[in-house]
Amino acid sequence: METREAYLKREADEYISQSVLTQAERKTLRGWVKDGNSVYENPWCLADDRGRPMDFVTATREIAELRSSHEA
Repeated sequence: METREAYLKREADEYISQSVLTQAERKTLRGWVKDGNSVYENPWCLADDRGRPMDFVTATREIAELRSSHEA
């Protein structure tokens, strides 16, 4: 039986292999997963326009865009 840690790592490896990520995004995502979280979760509970939870990278990008739009 696969441990949760192994499952999350495998999930992250699959996600990363299918996504275009910057080095910084990849590093941040690995840290998120290492802390016991899924790539398909985000700490802000952000959801897409259909109400489904955003994955970690998409939510991180959304937060960065919101921050930059409010700095101006």
